Amino acid sequence: MKKQIKIIVFFCTVVLALTGPAIAKDVKFELNLDKQRTAIGENAQLGLSFYGTQSVPAPDIGNIPGLEIHYVGPSTMMTVINGQVSSSITHMYTVQPLKIGKFQIGPLSFKYKNDTYSSNMIFLEVSEERIAPKEKEEASTPEKLNLDDRIFVTLDAGKAQSYVNELIPVTVKLYVNRLNVSDIQLPAFDQEGFSKVDFKEPKQYREQRDGLIYDVLEFKTKIFGTKPGDYRLGPARIKCSVMVKKRLARGPSARDDMFGDDYYRDSFFEEFFTHYERHPMDLKSHDTQLIILPLPVEGRPKDFSGAVGDYQFIYNVSPGKVKVGDPVTLRMDINGTGNFNTVLMPKLDSAPGFKAYEPDVRTEENSKGFTQVLIPETESVTQVPRATFTYFDTNKKEYKTITQGPMPIQVEKGKEEAPSQVVGPARSPGAFTYKEEEPTRDIIYIKEAPGRWLNKNYGLYRNKVFLTFLTMPLLFLIALSVIQARRNRFITDSVYAGRIRAYKSAKKGIKVLVRQLKSKDKDPKIFYETMFKALQDYLGNRIHVPPAGVTSDIVDYVLENKGIEMDILRKLKGLFDVCDRARFAFLSVTEYKMEDDLKELQEVVNYFERKKL
Repeated sequence: MKKQIKIIVFFCTVVLALTGPAIAKDVKFELNLDKQRTAIGENAQLGLSFYGTQSVPAPDIGNIPGLEIHYVGPSTMMTVINGQVSSSITHMYTVQPLKIGKFQIGPLSFKYKNDTYSSNMIFLEVSEERIAPKEKEEASTPEKLNLDDRIFVTLDAGKAQSYVNELIPVTVKLYVNRLNVSDIQLPAFDQEGFSKVDFKEPKQYREQRDGLIYDVLEFKTKIFGTKPGDYRLGPARIKCSVMVKKRLARGPSARDDMFGDDYYRDSFFEEFFTHYERHPMDLKSHDTQLIILPLPVEGRPKDFSGAVGDYQFIYNVSPGKVKVGDPVTLRMDINGTGNFNTVLMPKLDSAPGFKAYEPDVRTEENSKGFTQVLIPETESVTQVPRATFTYFDTNKKEYKTITQGPMPIQVEKGKEEAPSQVVGPARSPGAFTYKEEEPTRDIIYIKEAPGRWLNKNYGLYRNKVFLTFLTMPLLFLIALSVIQARRNRFITDSVYAGRIRAYKSAKKGIKVLVRQLKSKDKDPKIFYETMFKALQDYLGNRIHVPPAGVTSDIVDYVLENKGIEMDILRKLKGLFDVCDRARFAFLSVTEYKMEDDLKELQEVVNYFERKKL
């Protein structure tokens, strides 16, 4: 009898084990709330989780009557189970209840790149009274389980000493030994005095350490110091959850005479009556000391713009033969290893006889290219001006200058066009020609006293002043109703409110920038810091992202599928780039450049004010 029951239970367990992963594989889109009950004045956190990918953008979940929903941002996570790594992304929203009731959220359907994601359905119950938090039952925590040698984090900086703006490779490793780990967040550490660089997708492998085999997740990034000094980098922190094995409690009532105590001691049923509990962990690594040295003052060229690394400069001009008014394209490529955030366009000598346009910039992993268009305005031009690129070589610890050009060019004279002529009607020989005479003026007599004018059908009801006073109460009521409707919409419609706040912040920021441009002691760094703050405030409110977290990458991510023109996206990226360079590099710009960037900011704001997102 016992043997038959064991076989039945074993068969059921195998079926569940085989079907479970298949069912879980179909779950790609899931809704979850941090609490099912809340009260007026309290917020709940709504998560939209996509499993098996980290590239799905934030869905538009629309409006739910009685709830005000704001997008907070994405959270990417990874999971390590039995040595296998899977990724996921969760888009977080804040849910603020506006009235009492039970609200249904979902099911939602979302299509992205020919894949359709369907979610589950969840409910949020809102009560008038505040819900007292339940006391958490005391449970065993991972700290009590002594997992120090089973899961830990290390931080390694590739250099202990570097110069300002010099790239420092940073590696953070998560070691896991025979544990199931989920909800792994990207590493974070204190970066005061350093640039903020996001971690890339981790590399997975196995490593032997102190006689044990670990599954390793390796996160890599590069940072650079923005000012000299002695710093402590770290500790690196990784938040995750550990699945801890816990055996189900079985009282006397759980047993039966047909089963004996020996039956429950069977190793198969010991595993069968075991489940796993999820325990959150906040892992910390050691910190490391970094020394950031200032760039040498001795030997620094006047045109040095802050580039640090080891570079090559390639200069190309095409075509070599043009006509007056035809474009000449200058391609300047900077290749090598270093911090390309601080690489600016090589300096061109003065180019008389040319009309220059704004250069186009492209940045790749180990190169940065600049494309400059010049148009010759006269055939006397014989060469394209030389270009000079200066950088600090961190290997040889000296400044280097690479000069290319000038490049010969042949400019031909354009086709001459015949001057325009005024053609009149043909006249026969000997025809009489009338002399044009100045038109005579009419004689107008001035009337000294027009007398009193009276309307024959005069009446008070036709008096404009009287009619104005008569309609003023009605106009006042209409204006009051419009103002109240606008206030109500501002409270209930988050999209409308964000758009209003965005326009006000942009108008205020542009006014400050104009005032800074008119001042005598204008500082480019302060100017671009103000521009960066104006961009953050405007775009954060306009695309419903916290302004403090707005970066060029976040903007590209959110606007990816919004149908934004490529020219506007290019201008946005250029504005973020010049703001970053002004804060982290030795940026030297002219007043005309600052005026052009302000004009581009106004064009971007005007475009988004016309665009429906």
